[in-house]
Amino acid sequence: MNEEKALKDDFSNVLDGFLNYLKVLNRSEKTVEWYVHDAGLFLEYVQGEGKKGLETIGRNDLRDFLAVELGRGVSRRSLMRRVSGIKAFFRYLVDQEIIAETGILSFETPKGDRRLPRVLSREQAESLFLNEGGDSMLEKRNRAIIAFLYGTGARVSEMVGLNVEDIDFRSGLVTLRGKGSKTRIVPAGRVAVDTIKEWLILRKFPQDASSGDVPVFTSSLGRRLGVRHIRNIINTTMRKVGISQHFSPHGMRHSFATHLLESGADIRSVQELLGHASLSTTQIYTHITKDKLISQYKKYHPHA
Repeated sequence: MNEEKALKDDFSNVLDGFLNYLKVLNRSEKTVEWYVHDAGLFLEYVQGEGKKGLETIGRNDLRDFLAVELGRGVSRRSLMRRVSGIKAFFRYLVDQEIIAETGILSFETPKGDRRLPRVLSREQAESLFLNEGGDSMLEKRNRAIIAFLYGTGARVSEMVGLNVEDIDFRSGLVTLRGKGSKTRIVPAGRVAVDTIKEWLILRKFPQDASSGDVPVFTSSLGRRLGVRHIRNIINTTMRKVGISQHFSPHGMRHSFATHLLESGADIRSVQELLGHASLSTTQIYTHITKDKLISQYKKYHPHA
C-alpha cells in the first residue's frame, strides 16, 4: 500500500511539473487543462495495470488505454485529443530527462473513424486449422503460433517469453508472464498443445544460447522469435488461407475474447483469461458482441 501511495505521489508531482511547463510555453488555458487531465487519466490507468514507473510505460499501454476509452463510448475527437495530450506529456518527460526515451512519441495519432478491434469470424478461425499446409519444421511452428495465440488469448509479448517449462502438456495449462511481471495460468486447448508438441519434436535447437531458458518458439537458427517476426508469420498464414486483410497478433487475442463471449462465457472469466487488471478493459469486447446481436436482431426480428 505504501509503495502504491509513493507511486501515486510521484505521478502527481510529475503532472504538477508538466502543468507549469505548459504555462511557461504560454499554451492556452483550455489546452493546459485538457492536456493535464488526459495525461492524468492515462497515468491512473497504467497504475491500475501494475506499472511501477514512467520508464515502463510504452506504446502498447497507450493502445490498450485507447481501447478502454473507446469501449466507454469516448468520441473519436476526444480520443485524438487524448493522444495529443499524452504525447505532449511524454515529450516533456524526455526533454526534462525524467526518462531517457519512449515509444509513445512515435505512436500514430488515430485519424478518421476508428472501428472496434478486427476479429476473425468463426469460419476464418476454423480455416486456419483445417488448412494443414506443409509438414516442414517451420510450417509446423507457424501453425503452433497461430493455435497458441487463438487458443490462449495471450499477448504476443507473453508468447515471445514462453518457455517449454511453462507448458504442462498433460493438463494443457500454460503459465503466462504478463504486464507488471504478473503471472497467470490459462488453459491452451487440445489443438494448441498438440501443434506445439509436433513442432518441438521436429525442431533441432534445444535452447536459446543467450539464456538458460528453453524457448518454445524459435527461428531456424534456434533463436527466440521477436514480435515483428511473429507478426509476419501471422500475415503470411492469413494470406495462405485467403484472408486478405492485414491482421496483427493482437487480433488473435481480440478473436479469442470475442468468440468466448459470443458463446456465452462470463465476462469475469474472460477478464481472468486475458489477464486484465480492470473489468473495464475487458468490456470493450462486449461492444463487439453487442454489434453482432443488434445486426442479428435487425435481420431476423419481425419488429426490428
